[in-house]
Amino acid sequence: MFEYPEVEPNVLSAIHDASVAIVVGHISPDGDCIHSQIAMAKLLQSLSVEVHLVNAGPFSRKEISEYEPLFARHVDPQLKEKNPLVVMVDCSTLDRIGYIGDEIQGLTTLVVDHHASGSRFGDITYIVPKSFSTTLCIMQLYKALEVKLTHEIAEHIFFGFATDTGFFKFIGPYRGETFNLVAQLVETGVSPNEVYNRMEGGHTLSSRLYLGKLLSSTTPLFEGKVMMAIEEKGVFTDYDASDRPSDSLYSQLLGIEGVQAVLYIKHLEGDSWEVGFRASHNSNVDVGKIAASFGGGGHKKAAGATIKLPLEALKAKLFPLIEGQLI
Repeated sequence: MFEYPEVEPNVLSAIHDASVAIVVGHISPDGDCIHSQIAMAKLLQSLSVEVHLVNAGPFSRKEISEYEPLFARHVDPQLKEKNPLVVMVDCSTLDRIGYIGDEIQGLTTLVVDHHASGSRFGDITYIVPKSFSTTLCIMQLYKALEVKLTHEIAEHIFFGFATDTGFFKFIGPYRGETFNLVAQLVETGVSPNEVYNRMEGGHTLSSRLYLGKLLSSTTPLFEGKVMMAIEEKGVFTDYDASDRPSDSLYSQLLGIEGVQAVLYIKHLEGDSWEVGFRASHNSNVDVGKIAASFGGGGHKKAAGATIKLPLEALKAKLFPLIEGQLI
């Protein structure tokens, strides 16, 4: 059975020695990112640390939109003068935090993450690639620092875990330790039923039509082994963009018989594209490795990258990498 590695003394010392901290997460945050940031902030506050939450956004997922007011979009220059500890969560590469990377230059950085690919960075790290979420890594920090898990904290940890496992769907065999951790969270009063309803309910009709538009424009590649959806700027202006359907899109397309991988390519601006990669759990495709070749990162079965190339040049570079891994 897998066991989480012990938290090294330098990580514990960095947290104990901090008087001021900035907790940063990646751009276009998801549930694991935001709830990791909040859980980390609560941990630091319990140790009398002055904490500032920063995320560049956008907060485009409905299940995290309520938390947006808690986050600043920039690091205050006056705050930087206090020499704060920067805690970066759920980031496999430094560029995942966007322009905030420039704003924290020169500060000591602690990285807490669970991504298997990407470039190592940060002065101090607690990275557990076999963890199903960053929130479960933060749960290990609570244990190591002997800080009590309240119901509120447990709910943040569970929500991040539920987000990154598709509500348990991505967990394979021989991972009983994860269910033991989840049981501890549930015993604090966390309701899996309520969390599921928050994750999967409350969609607008416009967002479902948005999903339908993406599905109808999907292109099969390599004899249907790969599905590609492209969201070009200006094409989806009539739909509710505040509730991005990306998770539902991946789920629907991966459910097609014979599909090994899904590409979701979204236009940002100019020649910049956000590319989301997903692979089925019975395929050999390692999308984390593919994303890393573009400077991105993630997991073997779920990853992303921001790529600056004309669309056709992007396809020409990307397609051979995917084809080379297909069964």
